[in-house]
Amino acid sequence: MFECMASHSRFTSSAAWTIASSVNRVLPEGALPAPSWAPGRLLKKHQRTPMGTGVPRRTLSLCPECNREAVEAVIRGQSDVAGFRERPGIIDAEILEEGGRILMRKACETHGPFEDVLSNHPDFFQRMEAQSLGGDFDCVGDREVHDHGPNSIRAGRGSYLIVDLTNRCNMMCRPCFMDANGVGYVDETDMEELKTIFERAGSFKPNREINVLFSGGEATLSPIFLDAIRHAKSKGFHRLHASTNGIRFAESRNFAVEASAAGLHGVYLQFDGVSEEKNKHRGLGNYMEVKLRALENIAAAGMQTTLQVTVVNGLNNDCVGEIVRFALRNADQIHGVIFQPVMFTGRDERISTEDRYAERYPLSQLAYDLQAQTSIDWRPMRDWYPASAYAIFSHLDDVLDRGAERGSLFPDMHPDHAIMSPLLVDTEKGKAIPIPAFFDLGRFMQDVVQITDSGRSPRVTRAMVLLSHIIKGRPFWSRVLSVRSNPSRKEHPIYG
Repeated sequence: MFECMASHSRFTSSAAWTIASSVNRVLPEGALPAPSWAPGRLLKKHQRTPMGTGVPRRTLSLCPECNREAVEAVIRGQSDVAGFRERPGIIDAEILEEGGRILMRKACETHGPFEDVLSNHPDFFQRMEAQSLGGDFDCVGDREVHDHGPNSIRAGRGSYLIVDLTNRCNMMCRPCFMDANGVGYVDETDMEELKTIFERAGSFKPNREINVLFSGGEATLSPIFLDAIRHAKSKGFHRLHASTNGIRFAESRNFAVEASAAGLHGVYLQFDGVSEEKNKHRGLGNYMEVKLRALENIAAAGMQTTLQVTVVNGLNNDCVGEIVRFALRNADQIHGVIFQPVMFTGRDERISTEDRYAERYPLSQLAYDLQAQTSIDWRPMRDWYPASAYAIFSHLDDVLDRGAERGSLFPDMHPDHAIMSPLLVDTEKGKAIPIPAFFDLGRFMQDVVQITDSGRSPRVTRAMVLLSHIIKGRPFWSRVLSVRSNPSRKEHPIYG
């Protein structure tokens, strides 16, 4: 019965789509709305600032040694922050393809040459870059927020507002992006500083929704942790998260309940593997016991957990598949997984050139390791997209919801910086299927861009998006119908 319904629906929708899209192409494009949160009319694709893509190309990067020396000069009082802001160690770099790899090469006049591998899969790298939507609005009224010298943000709002509450931590491990507990002094954000941060965060346009991530150190050790959440919530920020090792949440379910009541939406839980062996570098003897208890208490408090995995080549890159299987088995508690290749900052900023080269984990490698380490029908060239592709649906929401006080979350990071693969998960059986396996997500996103760029009314836009959604499911539409009839299945994202 489902197959008969699917066949009839697909045929009817396909005919309607052919007619509607043909008429839409013939008619002159309309103007997009100018919502109050934006500095002007919503942008069409051709009006967006293109990302720097293509190989070979020139770009700017940092000399890791110059950057470290500049930071240390500020700490020792030999330089001020303004000097660091203008001279953080920026040097010229080249991105090129050589020997089946995408490389970044750069040379510092003082410290010599550096080379890093950006990708072991050039075709995948270029596929991600080809799907860039382009940038968001140029920022207006953001001088106090984005005055970062050559590194200043020029457009958009970003995906995350990271608020470091403290440099204290209840662990002492590597890698640590901040070098928590390792600098010999305590640095904590107080309430007055916090209020200034959120006042400035809401002071410029585009005034979009943004993910707030309270971090550290260990954010939950901050004496203002709960007050910080409450204040952010009172200022209209709703996507509130904490990055944590989970110890405080494991110790007390009441603490998790209090955080949820204060307005915390979700938790990014440090998680580097599913065994004690894979986590011994963290120095916690009962690592998995702590993580399991934290997951239970966070879920009991009504919050979502995203596993946050730091991937170090040669340490835990061989268990990324095990981590996904763990997430699927616990899909009632886990919303998604973020795999974050190690960044050589904080405790790792003095790493040797040889170790940096050996431990670097190219982002594209994640897609191929997950294909090899899982039984999910994961196909890198079909199932992965730049995380910034989510902005296509953010823009659609902005076009439809024209009276919103704030714009939708718009991740306009460079396509080389983050990738994603959405899965449809059966929470009862702990199994998953990549959404592009039964739905032509790539062509659907192309249709959405074309539809929104045409500038039609919300009613017409919705109708055309629905038609495209129906026909892009072929020839698997019967599977979609049966999946949607089962409420135990839901979408889980995997990010890199």
